[in-house]
Amino acid sequence: MKREWVAVVAILLTLGRGALREIEKTAAREIQQRIGGKISVRIELDGARGLTEGKIKRLTVRAQGFTLDGFPFTLEPERPKSGHIRRFVMYLQDARLRGLRAETAWAEIPDIYYDRQLALSRRIFRLSDTGVGPAEIVVTQNDLADYIRRKYAPYIREVRVNITPTQTLVEGVTVLLTSEVRFRATGVLKPREGRYLDLAEAQIEIEGAELPPQAVELLRQWLNPIIDLERDLGIYDGLYVDSVVSEAGRMRAVGKAWIPAPKRGE
Repeated sequence: MKREWVAVVAILLTLGRGALREIEKTAAREIQQRIGGKISVRIELDGARGLTEGKIKRLTVRAQGFTLDGFPFTLEPERPKSGHIRRFVMYLQDARLRGLRAETAWAEIPDIYYDRQLALSRRIFRLSDTGVGPAEIVVTQNDLADYIRRKYAPYIREVRVNITPTQTLVEGVTVLLTSEVRFRATGVLKPREGRYLDLAEAQIEIEGAELPPQAVELLRQWLNPIIDLERDLGIYDGLYVDSVVSEAGRMRAVGKAWIPAPKRGE
């Protein structure tokens, strides 16, 4: 009798693992249809009855080589909060956020709730509530230069960016009063209000001549923000940048992430 019960339990566990793999594959396909690229989803259940009770210890999404117009996931607050994801982890590589390429991006968001019945019956996830967790985005100096050139075209024709631990140099060719002139801006990459990335404390020169303070301030206002999360990248909610760490050849934007609510009017 004991052996029969062991066999039954083994069959149930096998069926559970099969359903879990099916949910993972369906979720990966759905994400891929929205953003493209290479996607994988991995679910680690929270206990033996995690699947039927909707308790997930860790849900990991890995994505590579895709393009986003805004945050990849949004909440549907009207849905049931019948399932719980203790940790929702995203590892992103070669991600294009509109015109900006991120070498890598990472976030670990706690306490996400979802519609358990929908996940079990249709093998898809619809998120209904979220916590707030750490996040990081890494951008290389070459990708930042490409982004600046596209953002300020046709006023900026050439751009080179050099990021070091102590300062960031942005130099190139711009159109000033119908003439092409070389410019050089040296400063420090800093976040502002969690949404903007500025070249702060900038010293700006045009054709090697130092400009008066009023002209420098006008050029600084024109250049900044280099990145506006909402206007430039479509991230209207879900990310707050606390600090920027500059390294040799790249920058790390460090902050907090959560699953955003739907944009008003959508």
